[in-house]
Amino acid sequence: MRRGLIVIALSLGVGIMLAGGFFTGHVVTEYRLPTYQFLQDRSRELAIFVKSARGELNSLMIERYSKEFQTTFLRLQGDGVRLPVERDGSGGGMTSFGDVVLVITHEGKIIAARSADDVDETRIEPPENGFEEYVKVSEMAEYEDYDHAPVFGRFRYNDLLFFETPDERGLAVSYTEFDGDAVCYRNAIATLDIEEGVSDIDQIEASPQDWDILYRSNPCLPLKRQLRAMEPHVAGGRMVFSPPSTIYTANSDYHWDGVSGPVAVSQRPDMDYGKMVAIDLETGNAHNISSGHRNIQGITLDREGQLWAVEHGVRGGDELNRIVEGNDYGWPLETLGTSYDGTPWEKAISYGHHDTFAPPTYAWLPSVAISGMTRIEGFDDSWDGDLLMGSLNNQSLHRIRIREDRVQFVEPIEVGKRLRHVHQHSDGRLVLWTDDHFLIFLTVSDNAGFSDLVDSYFEKQDYDAAQSRKVRDALDRCMQCHSFEPQAIAGAESNAPSLGNIYEQPIASSDYRDYTDALKDKQGRWNADNLEAFLTDPPAWAPGTSMLGVKIDDPFVVTELIGLLEEVTEAND
Repeated sequence: MRRGLIVIALSLGVGIMLAGGFFTGHVVTEYRLPTYQFLQDRSRELAIFVKSARGELNSLMIERYSKEFQTTFLRLQGDGVRLPVERDGSGGGMTSFGDVVLVITHEGKIIAARSADDVDETRIEPPENGFEEYVKVSEMAEYEDYDHAPVFGRFRYNDLLFFETPDERGLAVSYTEFDGDAVCYRNAIATLDIEEGVSDIDQIEASPQDWDILYRSNPCLPLKRQLRAMEPHVAGGRMVFSPPSTIYTANSDYHWDGVSGPVAVSQRPDMDYGKMVAIDLETGNAHNISSGHRNIQGITLDREGQLWAVEHGVRGGDELNRIVEGNDYGWPLETLGTSYDGTPWEKAISYGHHDTFAPPTYAWLPSVAISGMTRIEGFDDSWDGDLLMGSLNNQSLHRIRIREDRVQFVEPIEVGKRLRHVHQHSDGRLVLWTDDHFLIFLTVSDNAGFSDLVDSYFEKQDYDAAQSRKVRDALDRCMQCHSFEPQAIAGAESNAPSLGNIYEQPIASSDYRDYTDALKDKQGRWNADNLEAFLTDPPAWAPGTSMLGVKIDDPFVVTELIGLLEEVTEAND
């Protein structure tokens, strides 16, 4: 008891210190008062103190995530934890090294995770990206009339990749690099060698100087007066490794499209932006393989080694493209989107069509704000071989099946968070990285629970063959529209209200969005009497209901269905 009180008191003390420090620190930082450096030093000491107080204190401060998702073929369980960041913003990426998932945050912190319950910061510092130099430049009188404010949260490390060639292995980091002397920025990729025999991430320690620059895009772009001084959220920078020794990466256009920037770089062969790039790890040679891209945020290889990419359109027109060397995909001269005010995109040579340049394999209208993408293998037979893409505004996963270079279907799976990246870990689990800094592990849940419950219920009732057939036939008709999953499972009510836990619940009280007024206006609960009246003659009991032509005339079947609904509710609660 005493120990618990000490932990609570310590937590309250830290909270008070943080609250007071926030107000004082805001004033001092905003106006750079003489105590600025002192507070910076005390802030670092406090961070070290909090980090060292592991165990009970940290457990009070950790924010967890747990949610189930119902998809067409699978039920998924998501378990996650929010990772710490110091600077506001989003971005970053993921890779696997041995049994750990490595996450790089937008500010460059590299974190190792084996699960949501086993997370720790590594001893690997990223290469310098010039962020502090940019902050200094933004304060110069020469650049004070540029719009810098949105840049700070968008200045980011873009991706992290483990690679292994016949001769070497290591980590690659992609990021926006700012050159304070030349006052310009570009995409960069740096690599860190991992010696043969090193198998545990805890064996690796690296400083910024230990990284070698593999690639820099050209030219180095100057700050711009149009829109924002620089736009690192439109950098691209996703990477994928293609054996034996190629890294593919995407240089997006940084909003240099002739509208938000002075030049349309995607159509300039002498500029590396708006291009897909192939880099040879053995020689360091790089060449642009395709052009006409806007903002690629997801790239992956299919089973045949074919490269696929997803990129942001403007207002509409997010694209999935099969990348073919030499192709021009049209941006900014052709798009299936419009300007953000709804008018035609001013650089477009056509409106509502994409016929001149290489067309997208698939396009999302309206935009879902695409993000990271991976190919799925070894997760579940029903998903293997498909592409899995995250989205920001749509806050969903999108499972994409491609057959013979055509999209067979796209299945959206609502997660309810802005998904920055999607990765499949070496052990088969799927991992999500969100804009609010949650790392979420997805696994397949046991989906046999309802079938087992039905079988058990039927055995207890001791039906004869005819009775069993009648009840199962009625149940099958219900399941053509309704799920019997708990209502709390995401996706359980995508087509119709879930019947998983309605017994004795208020009528039309779940989160299902499309209840008819006939049910919303009804008072009371789904008790045995109301269920019997509704199942026997839905339109008579609730005039205007969409449940037409589904009367159940057999009182025995009605009674047994009600009993089953009660049993399912008890099991799900």
